[in-house]
Amino acid sequence: MDRRLKWLNNLHCFEVAARHESYSKAADELCITQAAISQQMRQLEQNLQVKLFRRSARRMLLTSQGQILFEACRNGFSEIINGLNKVQEEPLEGSLTVSTTQAFCALWLLPNLFKFFNQYPDININTFASNKIESLHDGKIDIAIRFSTSTSSIMEAGLEVHKFGENGIVPVCSPDYKRTITLNTPNDLLNARLLSLAFGDRANWESYFEHCSIDIANKNLKKTEISSSDLALSAALTGQGVMLASDIMIGQYVKSGQLVVPFNIPHPVRWKSHFVYLQNSPRKKRIALFCHWLAQQMENDEALMSLDHPYLG
Repeated sequence: MDRRLKWLNNLHCFEVAARHESYSKAADELCITQAAISQQMRQLEQNLQVKLFRRSARRMLLTSQGQILFEACRNGFSEIINGLNKVQEEPLEGSLTVSTTQAFCALWLLPNLFKFFNQYPDININTFASNKIESLHDGKIDIAIRFSTSTSSIMEAGLEVHKFGENGIVPVCSPDYKRTITLNTPNDLLNARLLSLAFGDRANWESYFEHCSIDIANKNLKKTEISSSDLALSAALTGQGVMLASDIMIGQYVKSGQLVVPFNIPHPVRWKSHFVYLQNSPRKKRIALFCHWLAQQMENDEALMSLDHPYLG
């Protein structure tokens, strides 16, 4: 057997560091210190007598030889994990940990989970709500539900990414707020309190006004920045202003009359919904069942909203 196989621990650290382009992020995933990662990489480079990384600002980029080794390690470890999962493949019954945004967890997932439990009482779903992209590689999260304007932007080595839906973004407010300031056209928004997500890079009010051909160059917009969609929704429900919201998130509030869509002009950007999970997960049967159920539920909700409110979706 090739004596270089004794470097397996170094190669494992290398694969993680190369995937993250960061020693510190690799240390976080492996639950060791950054100094330990650096030492492992020095040892590997000395043994191989080649340079694997080059520093660029805060990123650790692969050299051409490092890229060759990374592809080989990624494929090799993937095959090993695939073999282990075939040996240890779990049955349909059991638990799944699902990660998604705080807003989707609070506004859609948790209110609908009882339907899943009624159909599949032998599968437990644990939720992990976070507004940052959590790593799936440490095995703590089985599946992530992620939203993006682009599928390619969330692709990552070792992960399966499946788009299962697409939702529109619409302006919403409480009925009382609409009556208070009169909201009949997008131009009326210039006098409204605009609830704005602090990290809304593309689905923001500026691009909405541009879509509506409204020049805001010399206008002083009344904007309140809010850190998450669920908090913005809370403010909208209590009559604090107008927010831009994904239609699937606010459908139940529109149906109940707690929120209204003041005019039939959605934002030009649409959110794409994705399932993300490890390619070689031993829980694939469970994941596939949950994904099918959730996609079907959301499709049913979208159909109902389109029927009741043709401008939604």
